[in-house]
Amino acid sequence: MKNKQLCLLSLISSGLFFQSGVNATPLVSIGDHADLFFNGSSSLRWASNVFRNETNESDDLIWTVSPGFELDLGRGASNADLSVVTRYDIVRYQDLDSLDTELFHIRADGSYRGSRLDLSASASFDESKTNSGENNALSDLIEFDTTAANLGVEYRVSPKFSFGSGVGYLEREYVNFRNFFADRETVSLPLDVFYELTPKVDLSLGYQYSEVDVDDIAGGAFGYTQESSFYNIGARGNLLPKLTGFLKVGYRERDSRVGLDDNGMLGLDADLTWSATPKLSVMLGLSRDFGVAGAGDSTEDTSVDLSAYYLINTQFSASANLGYTQRDYSTSAREDDQYLMGLRFSYSPNQYWSFSTGYTYDENSSNNAGSSYESHTLDLTATLRY
Repeated sequence: MKNKQLCLLSLISSGLFFQSGVNATPLVSIGDHADLFFNGSSSLRWASNVFRNETNESDDLIWTVSPGFELDLGRGASNADLSVVTRYDIVRYQDLDSLDTELFHIRADGSYRGSRLDLSASASFDESKTNSGENNALSDLIEFDTTAANLGVEYRVSPKFSFGSGVGYLEREYVNFRNFFADRETVSLPLDVFYELTPKVDLSLGYQYSEVDVDDIAGGAFGYTQESSFYNIGARGNLLPKLTGFLKVGYRERDSRVGLDDNGMLGLDADLTWSATPKLSVMLGLSRDFGVAGAGDSTEDTSVDLSAYYLINTQFSASANLGYTQRDYSTSAREDDQYLMGLRFSYSPNQYWSFSTGYTYDENSSNNAGSSYESHTLDLTATLRY
């Protein structure tokens, strides 16, 4: 019966893509400045360790069909743009059919560019069903919902000076295993002063306040509030002839209301791109911040993400990524080291279709019993936007 369901999903997906592929225009055009596109994908994935368990690894084939739509507003009309992207994942497992699920995702991004004022905003909602180093259940997957919103404002006072501020919001709510995992809300308030050192480089002096409210765990630990401050200096723009992005370095200070020792550490926040050649780009992300693990434990997180993209020709491309995250738990001696490696090859015969295949290796090394694992994943994916 399971094989029949997978075959049926495959046929539905292929038929949908075939019927849609003949259209080169948006599904719907609203006036001269709004377009509605179909934006969907279908993938077949093999996972060596579905539950990311240290022992009793279970492998399976997972078929995912993801129909979605994209609404673009403001095309050529003004300095304002808005896009809304939504996707519905239909996930089916070959053997572990009790894990079958449907997941909804939606995201909106907007921006405005004026002579002195720049605005950017985003909002998203995602349903997830997965395990990780910090969220792990034996022989089952953790379900949770994530709601996020961000607003950024920058005002140019003079040709040399500008001010930036905003607000960020993140909420995570667990759907199952609520006796083991803690819901939380995070609010962050950044403030930056930018000085134009050269026409291509800005220096910055900044401060960011963050507050995390961790809820009680049903029948378990009590909730608490964690506050932190990030005092930083940085730079952004074309930092070197082939290096663009931003870098902030400074001091992070934590204040917790649950009796934890208040402490500070080096803080980092960076997103850099090196355009080595017209065909090769290398991206580097750095972060050192306070965090909250799945069960509500306060942590100190350090992460490094390195990725590369190579354009072989107009139709073929390749990419690779390496990631490392160290998570130190403040309320125990637990320490996790997570490693991530991936390779992907893509083929785009035209502006509508994209086909790719990839391999991902994921490892969590922990001194906490039962929290270590290794996972290998292979996938084939087809994507259509029209």
